[in-house]
Amino acid sequence: MPLVDMKNMLGHAYYHGYAVGAFGVAGWEILEGVVAAAEGMRTPIILSVSNAYPGTDSIESLSRGVIEMAQRATIPVAFQIEVEDSYQAAEVAISMGCNSIVFNASAHVLPDNVKLTQKVVELAAASGVMVVGQVGQLETGDSIEEVESATNGSTTPSEAKYYVERTGVGCLAISVKRLNSGANKYDFTRLSKINQAVGIPLGIHGSAGFTDEQLKRMISFGAAKINYSSVLLDVAAQRMRENALAGVEGYAAIMEGVRDAVRLEVERCIRVWGCGGRAAEVLLQCQSQDSDYANSQTDQRDMKRLA
Repeated sequence: MPLVDMKNMLGHAYYHGYAVGAFGVAGWEILEGVVAAAEGMRTPIILSVSNAYPGTDSIESLSRGVIEMAQRATIPVAFQIEVEDSYQAAEVAISMGCNSIVFNASAHVLPDNVKLTQKVVELAAASGVMVVGQVGQLETGDSIEEVESATNGSTTPSEAKYYVERTGVGCLAISVKRLNSGANKYDFTRLSKINQAVGIPLGIHGSAGFTDEQLKRMISFGAAKINYSSVLLDVAAQRMRENALAGVEGYAAIMEGVRDAVRLEVERCIRVWGCGGRAAEVLLQCQSQDSDYANSQTDQRDMKRLA
């Protein structure tokens, strides 16, 4: 089926209290494993590509494969491309057929971040593409960034509100501040306040460092999209190492089982994040919203003719 609108997809997840996985695909075996898991568990998914993934310096061919796989799928699929803070890369991503862009200008001071993101949101809107923006430096269980400093870059509710109101992003990727340096506890109160301040789906990027229970709490506070790529790469690499240690030879033998290993990990995530069995609901939501949009466009054209 055609790609579904990611804003509608995430809106359904946000309203109903679950999260959709944005699974990073760095090769065909991973792509097949992700889609197989989603088909089997009847869940909406987001397929994500990025030049930052190992072995994906050029994503044009991979993007064509993602779109082809989405068209063959029987579950709702959205397609995002991560472009960092490049306007030109955003233009290229749109031309490759994605319907969501992850634009990260958070390394800039907030006013500049807003200006850069505004331009990309305007560009993307003309093609019906949603933008995921970011404010604050991301912090995960794998990185500690002087968290007790007032300048550590963790997202504040006021920054998030300022950014969302002025940019019009459809989803906000945020930093969840660590409570104590070195501890595995996070400031979920801050996350709740950000959710109340912005009222749009939140995205958790760099999710590898969080436990399942921590991610569940984030979902309860508005996280509707979870980026998941490095773990899938590790799962695929582990399977290949096991095959090599078993003494097999040849590409096909080395890659044996990679697809199924990825599928099992994605199925585990789907169970934890609560998105299993939601495919029909999301598809209905997206079709309803598309119909409303088409009707509104028709009404506007009729009004212009009467005028």
